[in-house]
Amino acid sequence: MSDSTSIYIHIPFCVKKCLYCDFYSETCLFMIPDVVQGLQREIHTRCGSGRKNKINTLYFGGGTPSLLNVQDIDGLMRSIEKNFSVSLNMEVTLEVNPGTVDLSYLKGLKDSGVNRLSIGVQSFDDDKLGFLGRIHTADQARQTIHDARTAGFDNISIDLIYGIPYETWDNWLDDLNEAVNLSLPHLSCYTLTIEPQTPLYYQRKKGLIPPSDNPLNARLFQKTTLFLEDSGYDHYEISSFSRGKENRSRHNSAYWDMTPYHGFGPSAHSYDRRTRSWNHKNIDAYMQALESGDLPVESRETLTREQKMIEMILLRFRTLEGLDLEKFKTEFSISFEVLFKDLIDRVCSDSLGFIKDKRFTLTLEGKTHLDGILEAFAERVPSSS
Repeated sequence: MSDSTSIYIHIPFCVKKCLYCDFYSETCLFMIPDVVQGLQREIHTRCGSGRKNKINTLYFGGGTPSLLNVQDIDGLMRSIEKNFSVSLNMEVTLEVNPGTVDLSYLKGLKDSGVNRLSIGVQSFDDDKLGFLGRIHTADQARQTIHDARTAGFDNISIDLIYGIPYETWDNWLDDLNEAVNLSLPHLSCYTLTIEPQTPLYYQRKKGLIPPSDNPLNARLFQKTTLFLEDSGYDHYEISSFSRGKENRSRHNSAYWDMTPYHGFGPSAHSYDRRTRSWNHKNIDAYMQALESGDLPVESRETLTREQKMIEMILLRFRTLEGLDLEKFKTEFSISFEVLFKDLIDRVCSDSLGFIKDKRFTLTLEGKTHLDGILEAFAERVPSSS
């Protein structure tokens, strides 16, 4: 097991909520200074448990982290360095939304030590951006990418969304072609998921937008993979594509490897291989706990053997390398091949997966049916009771 640890800092603010988003965020931007102060306090309070392992990755997510000024980002980074033991080559990612940054801001981020940007482009088509409720235009997205490079960033990822109602392969291919032509080192391509209680969910309930076209989305997923692989990208995780291993997201890869992480901020989760905890999903409750001298933890759970096994399967099936059979046996004292023999045989005979070099990996067709395969394996996991 690696002795590295990751840190995630949740910035719970947005100019406005996108119509599809169910992550916790607020639009009361006047509270930003208070929450930044709360984050500083939480970092200091938690530091006693954090010096054992090196912090290998630091990720500012949200929400819209780029709503914080550079001084606040720099201050939070200095607090992490002061209270935790950080790696010399720590990957520091900040999510950036076009329409909230300019060249001067991006230069400030670079000077502060941020060395990777994740830019929420979502599309280079203004109609699609309007449907999603984004605050920026396609031209602003292009300008942000240009400014990021001018500021000195070469480790840049962009998010793109497909599977929007009435979208065709040709529509989606326009976005992919533009991303590839920009020679970006990393792309995250997500199928639009309409989550409960979001504005798009209620639009669908009223019949204003059609149900998801799952067969079409499956075809788009497969064609996306083949197109991007032909364009020089590795499909190293279900939604993630990189130009070579060196451009993979080290932070997200740590999650998929089940590396421990500390989560700071409202709604952030933490994990130490034994327990998972999560902070209050409410700014007021988060702040009140810290002001009382308490950690802002809403709840925690001790993971059972069954939960750990399901999580390892769920996370590793998503990846290019798949599940390490030796690691599974070491962790759970049982052979994966013995425990799931009939399922493995069925998956392999249907060309949905294969075993090679002591790893069980899904094929592209298998990943197209990922949810069903995961459900079948999860149902077979022996109960901890």
